[in-house]
Amino acid sequence: MSRKFVPLILLLILALAACQVQPPPPQTAEASATTNTNYVLGVVQPFTGSLGAFGKDFERGIELAVEQMNAELAAAGSPIQFSTASADSENTPDGAAKAVQTVVQTNGAQVIVGPLTTGEVLGAKQFADDNHIVLVAPASSGPAGGIPDDYIFRVMYPPDTFAGQAFSQIAIARGYENVVILHIDDPFGNGLVSVFEPNFGGNVVSVGYAPEPTDLSGEVSKVSSEIAALDADTTAFFCICFLGDGQKVLQLALTDANLTAVDWMGVENLATPDILADPAHADLLAAANFVSVSFADSSTPNTQPFLDAFNAKYGQAPGPFTNYAYDAANVAMLSMLAAGNDGQAVKSMLPFVANHYIGTAVQTYLDANGDQAVVNYGIYTINEAKDAFEQIGSYDGSTGQVTFD
Repeated sequence: MSRKFVPLILLLILALAACQVQPPPPQTAEASATTNTNYVLGVVQPFTGSLGAFGKDFERGIELAVEQMNAELAAAGSPIQFSTASADSENTPDGAAKAVQTVVQTNGAQVIVGPLTTGEVLGAKQFADDNHIVLVAPASSGPAGGIPDDYIFRVMYPPDTFAGQAFSQIAIARGYENVVILHIDDPFGNGLVSVFEPNFGGNVVSVGYAPEPTDLSGEVSKVSSEIAALDADTTAFFCICFLGDGQKVLQLALTDANLTAVDWMGVENLATPDILADPAHADLLAAANFVSVSFADSSTPNTQPFLDAFNAKYGQAPGPFTNYAYDAANVAMLSMLAAGNDGQAVKSMLPFVANHYIGTAVQTYLDANGDQAVVNYGIYTINEAKDAFEQIGSYDGSTGQVTFD
C-alpha cells in the first residue's frame, strides 16, 4: 500500500507520541540497547479446527498491517516497531483463554487481535479484564459479548442484534408463519436465535448442535421431523451454521423430502461461492430460494490498496472478513502509538482512534459496549447461473429496516 493510503489519523498519533514526556511504560520491550522500541501485538486466532482456514488468513491480514505500519514508522523516523506473537485458540473458550495467557506471559503483549468467535472471546474475557489486556476482536458478533466498560472491543463486525432483526423482517416479508432453526449451540448461535424469535413473532422451533460436530445426522433428522409437522408452504428452514457444518447439512438434505420442500435462510458464513462448489448443493439452495444476510458490497479509498497489497504479499486474494482482521490490527497499533504499550491506556484511547478510522470496507464507530455500531447489510440469493450470490436488497442499521430491490 502506498503511503498516501495510511489513515490520516496516523499523523495525529505520531504528533501525540512526539509530545509525550514520560518514559515508555514498564511493559515496553527494548529491541536494542540504543533507541529502538518494540511493541508486541498479540494474535490469537483458531489455526486448527473447522475455523482454522479463517484464523490463518486473519493472521496473514494482521501480518500485512504490521509490515506496512513498520515501514511507515521507519520512514517517519520513529524508534517504534511492531512485532507479533501468535497462539492457537483451537476454536474453544478454554483454548482462547490459554492462548491469550500464553502471548501475555511469554511475550509481554498488552493488546491482542482476536479471538475470533464470541465463545472464544468470552472464554478469554476474565483473564483479559483482570490483567488489563485489550482484546480487539474483528469477527465476534454474539450479543452476549456486548458488555460495557470491559477490555473487549469488537470492531468492524457488528453484533448479531442487527442480523437477527434483518432475518426476522425477511421471514415476515416472505410470508413465513413457521421457522425451524438448526443452530450451533454457542453464544453466536444461541444469541442469534434469541434476537430472531421475538422479532419474528411467528412459530419458531430450534434445534441446537455442539460445536465442531463430526456428524449432524441426528440433528438434521430432528429438523426434518419438525418440518414434517408443519405446513411446508408457510415454513422455512434457517441454518445458523458455520460453513463446514452447513455443507454437512446440505449433504444430508439432498435425500430428505422435508428439507427440500421448504425455503431456506442461512447466516453469512453460508453466503460464499464455496458452498456452491458442489452442483447438487447449488441446485438445492437455488430451488429452496436460499437467502442470506451479509455485508453489503462497499468500498473505501483503502479497499483496493489492501487487496493489491495482500495479493502481492501472498499471491492470493484474502478470504472472507480477512480485511476486518487487517483493520483491527491497524486500530490496535494506532491506539498503542498514541497511548503506549499499556493495556489500561489503550483501553481509554482505542474508542477515539476507532471512531476516526476509515477501514477497508466500512467506517468504524463503536457503541457504549465497544461494539461496531455502523451497519449496512446486503440481502443475497443465488444467481441464475448458480455459481455466485447476487444482492437483492439491503438492511440499514441506522433505521433497522430491510428494503428489497
